[in-house]
Amino acid sequence: MAGQMIGAFDTTTCGALHHVLHDYYGQRVAAASADNMVYIWDVADGQQKVTGQLKGHEGPVWKVSWAHPRFGNVVASCSYDMKVILWKEVNPGNWQIAHMDSSHTASVNDVEFCPAEYGLRLACASSDGTVSILTYDNGQWLRQAFSANTGGSQALSWAPVEKRDAAAAPTMRLVTGGCDNATCVWKCENEIWSSEFPPMPAVHVDWVRDVAWRPTEGASVVASGSWDKTVAIFSQEMEGQHWRQVDKLILPSKVESLSWCESGSILGVSCGESDTLLFKETYDGRYEQIGKDDETGFVEIPNSMTAAMKSQVTPPVDNQAAPPSQEFQQQAQNVLDSFAGF
Repeated sequence: MAGQMIGAFDTTTCGALHHVLHDYYGQRVAAASADNMVYIWDVADGQQKVTGQLKGHEGPVWKVSWAHPRFGNVVASCSYDMKVILWKEVNPGNWQIAHMDSSHTASVNDVEFCPAEYGLRLACASSDGTVSILTYDNGQWLRQAFSANTGGSQALSWAPVEKRDAAAAPTMRLVTGGCDNATCVWKCENEIWSSEFPPMPAVHVDWVRDVAWRPTEGASVVASGSWDKTVAIFSQEMEGQHWRQVDKLILPSKVESLSWCESGSILGVSCGESDTLLFKETYDGRYEQIGKDDETGFVEIPNSMTAAMKSQVTPPVDNQAAPPSQEFQQQAQNVLDSFAGF
């Protein structure tokens, strides 16, 4: 079954887009562009209107991230120019630089705001091998940094909030991937970051280009995508326990990006020049491709889950009863006749 394209962006006035991300409500889109710009589109009610062209970087912009709306309209961006910029919309369409960090010594490849329960906090992964954490506290931005991936960190992803007695657990966690072919988990306790033990198994043989922590409570699930043309999916039942690899997906080309849907039921994998593949968890914990999206559109891929659903469909029941046979009618009449003498 083919899908339907419901919208497209006119990118003739901007450079190649490296990253595109909806805001919390799905009403606006931020885009990281190769022309050193961050673009903001208003996509409410099906319109495609550019409402912001943010100038501040001096190199290609790699990633963008929206803060939770409780902090206002705030966007973070990172670039090859080694800078991280936080933008705030002070009036409709008027974006200003709220903070700029230029402490990294190499390209900053990824940025992501933490869950809102932990405040206004931004993690940044850099080719200098470090991850920095920018935290807004009492009117100022504080910076921490720790060494992450040898040779450079390419990507990071925050763990969802774990609730304990209806309150957020005090420990923050995130995962990074990098040029050392490794996927590493880090935790923060009392504002001190350290590597989590036991470590995540080493399964990749090339750069880990993206990581994605599934945004659901319960068991932790992390996906890592690599230039070795594989996606590894790990699971951990409880914090502190061993991570185990539950599946390994073989892709047709190098993996560039990963993204879970909001419910955590479907994993999107971007690979090669233009392909996006969708995978869904099966009943036995494996992951199976259910769709493919490329320049020609979306196509559903037959899989065991759809086959199982079709096999469970029963044919409609004909509620119209068949007319009784002549033999049955004669037997009924004989019974009636036997009562005639009473």
